[in-house]
Amino acid sequence: MADPAPASQPLAPLPTPLRGEALLNDPRLNKGTAFSRAERRQLELEALLPWQEESLAEQVDRCRRAFEAMGSDLERYAYAQSLRERNLTLFHRFLAEHIELVMPIVYTPTVGRAIQQASTTYRSPSQGVYLAAPQQERLVELLRQACGDRQPQLLLVTDAQGILGIGDQGVGGIQICQGKLAVYTLCAGLDPAAGLPVMLDVGTDRSELLHDPAYPGLRQPRLQGAAYDAFLEAFIAAVQQVCPGALVHWEDFGAANARRVLDRFRDRIPSFNDDIQGTSGVAAAAILAGLRGLGRPLAEERIVIFGAGSAGCGIAERLQRLLERTGLSAAEAAARIWPIDRFGLVHEGLAERSEAVAPWVKSLDQLAAVGLAPGSSHGPVTSGAGPALQAVIEAVKPGVLIGTSTRAGAFDQAVVEALCRGVERPIVLPLSNPTQLAEVTPENLLRWSAGRALLATGSPFPPVTTAEGKRLIGQCNNCFVFPALGFAAMAVGASAVSEAMIDACIEALAAAIPACSDPEAALMPALDEVARVSQAVAEAVALAAVDGGLATLATSHAEARQRLAACRWQPDYRPIVAAEAAAARSGAAEPAG
Repeated sequence: MADPAPASQPLAPLPTPLRGEALLNDPRLNKGTAFSRAERRQLELEALLPWQEESLAEQVDRCRRAFEAMGSDLERYAYAQSLRERNLTLFHRFLAEHIELVMPIVYTPTVGRAIQQASTTYRSPSQGVYLAAPQQERLVELLRQACGDRQPQLLLVTDAQGILGIGDQGVGGIQICQGKLAVYTLCAGLDPAAGLPVMLDVGTDRSELLHDPAYPGLRQPRLQGAAYDAFLEAFIAAVQQVCPGALVHWEDFGAANARRVLDRFRDRIPSFNDDIQGTSGVAAAAILAGLRGLGRPLAEERIVIFGAGSAGCGIAERLQRLLERTGLSAAEAAARIWPIDRFGLVHEGLAERSEAVAPWVKSLDQLAAVGLAPGSSHGPVTSGAGPALQAVIEAVKPGVLIGTSTRAGAFDQAVVEALCRGVERPIVLPLSNPTQLAEVTPENLLRWSAGRALLATGSPFPPVTTAEGKRLIGQCNNCFVFPALGFAAMAVGASAVSEAMIDACIEALAAAIPACSDPEAALMPALDEVARVSQAVAEAVALAAVDGGLATLATSHAEARQRLAACRWQPDYRPIVAAEAAAARSGAAEPAG
């Protein structure tokens, strides 16, 4: 990783053997019009660049003007992708200086729409790594080929079965990994050269991709069962051989595999799953902050989770752990959590249900205790929103309602009004994304709750004007968790990502949420605060790794802080010199024999 020099000292030169067009085609070294006159002469660039020598700030301003002039978000996404592929420093500086403008484009929600069009928009090079099932016996060779002269320290890996709220997207799903690596750099300071986006192409079950002559991925049904597991085993073995000690960030695996893959490999290689642990971490932090601002103890809350896939179950698991830390028994904690999956409220006797929800299955006695026994006056507990969800809300009287269902509008007026009858100030987290899949819009929620609800959303929404004034809508965005968590684990060489490290992450984030001290404030920090918040979160995670004996590169809190500072990359141009010139200067500096 790059070791940024203090601002008061000049950055050390980078020697390179590349010249001319080859240098301009290297996004790690390319500076475009910011190459100085001396660099242009020495590196054979004079005829390849227009006359004007520009600063990084001037280049960023040109990018902003071009970006704002474009007619659609997908056009802006393509522009950002092209910029990333040409000039990493400029791309990351542009993102950092215009975060609220650019983040929703390179990340959610626009990246989801871009992924859906990936078959027709794919261009080489994409700077992604594609490992396909027929290549299983050669994964070590292929991973070495992909790494080239780099030694990646963080691999962001997907099989693209559960992309955002849009499901199986085949190899187009690698764009979510590319977007998240950009967020790692923006929020935590990851050196772009230290990250590698990896697509495990095990096929696709989306029929339109299988029959699309433009689809560039493996056109066969997804591997399943033993064949799928064998491919994952081969991949992990290749990572351990080619990138020993690297952290693996699992991303957007399907519900059937996400938890299973995490559990299978988390003790064999440092790794975490953002959809399970990142989503649950940011949701838990928002809930803790909101409850603290309201003066309500977590142990006394009842929590309904509408949507019990990998994200919903991950949130339930995280809240179960936090509830137990308040002194509740496992059974008492589980009794506070009420998940509703696609088959309905999870309870004994339900004809179908996912195994993942087993810890929170409600007995018939528990249903009867709140008047929810099948056939009661509340009506049947069936799948879907509407009467079933409303019946649960009216009976359970939760103080917290979480949506991870991807069912747009599921929290309708009747549900919100029932929620407010049960508790004066509910906390509502409609987390499904993209934007059009949110369970409720902030405007509707605040109107139907008469402004009483505290909320944070999964996708960005503009402020809402209420009778009390303008309400800022916090985005319950994983970017407040995964970049700091992964960066800190990598920086201190964590041998595993422990639950204690995630707990430390949640506590640090909760403390930074404005609503923690003022319930009228936003339930998440503003997006332009993400770098500052991430620095505090990363420190908490790194110190927890040291305390847990998991840090291989730091033995004390002081060393952990030093590692974080040393690993933090800044999007600044460094002087570039011809390798021969650098060698000559080095030789001249040596004393004569």
